[in-house]
Amino acid sequence: MKSKSLQSIMIALMVAVFCLSTFGSQAFSAYPEKPIKLVVPYGPGGATDLAARVLVSVIPEFLGQAVIVVNIKGAGGTIGFDNVRRSKADGYTMMMNAIGANVLAPAKNSKLPFSYDEMDYIGRTQINPNVLIVKADSQYKTFSDLKDSILKNIGEHRYSTAGVANVTDLGPSMLLKALGLKDTAAVAIHYDSDNAALLALLQGESDFVQGNLASFSAAIGGGQIRALAVTTPERLISLKDVPTYTELGYPSVSIVGWRGISGPKGLPEEVKKVWEEAIRKSCASKSWIKMVKKLGDEPGYMNTKDYNEFVHKDFKRYRELFTDLGLLIK
Repeated sequence: MKSKSLQSIMIALMVAVFCLSTFGSQAFSAYPEKPIKLVVPYGPGGATDLAARVLVSVIPEFLGQAVIVVNIKGAGGTIGFDNVRRSKADGYTMMMNAIGANVLAPAKNSKLPFSYDEMDYIGRTQINPNVLIVKADSQYKTFSDLKDSILKNIGEHRYSTAGVANVTDLGPSMLLKALGLKDTAAVAIHYDSDNAALLALLQGESDFVQGNLASFSAAIGGGQIRALAVTTPERLISLKDVPTYTELGYPSVSIVGWRGISGPKGLPEEVKKVWEEAIRKSCASKSWIKMVKKLGDEPGYMNTKDYNEFVHKDFKRYRELFTDLGLLIK
């Protein structure tokens, strides 16, 4: 009698476990069940914001839900980063990554209350060349003009940035070091987006900017600004008359931006798989590729494994660079 009762209990338990596991599987396979928030850690109009808006015009087709861009700007992207890392790891708050927020800021400031790897990195979408620009009516017609002026007038030039430790901040520091100067040889004026940094240049508040081509390509095409140099090893097809730092004799000024997707640490494996596949399909979409190139970016898809390795390697590279430049905040 006891044996039959025990057998009945065991069967009931097995059925319950099966039902629970089946329910759990169905629950995860239903992701996403509602719209997803994609945090951009910078203000509207900048390179990362534009990249996010191009992506959300394509990726809902592969996710099955709308994706809403939310700008949370400030402190070189770290406020947006912190907001996402503190969010529930359920796949409904994700982040549009950028080299500035995800690698440069934590690489420069070891006192930040979080680390660059407190995210689940899902996939890289694109890379972005950097370009040195001045206003179209500037007295600096070539790179040599600007270089010679900086060397002769130490501390008198100003450059606008999209925030501390952003590419627009690090790029000029790399340039000054390549010229054999201290970081204080030109004055940084910090704003909260690429768009704001560009506006400062156009309004005469700064003398030059170096940053994402995606943010400046429209102004270059419209004749408002002049490009003096690019950070890629070879000349860009879209800027074939603009020399590279390498051919100008300064190959160490080699910063190149990138974008991708991450979420709070601890995302369910099923959520990560859904996003990885959606990113892969989006980056293979002809419409996405066309829009990205129009922005001035280059497609640069990486799967989850490769992207994680890339981010870790990039962090190490820039931590060493900030240390060498004497800019590391300890």
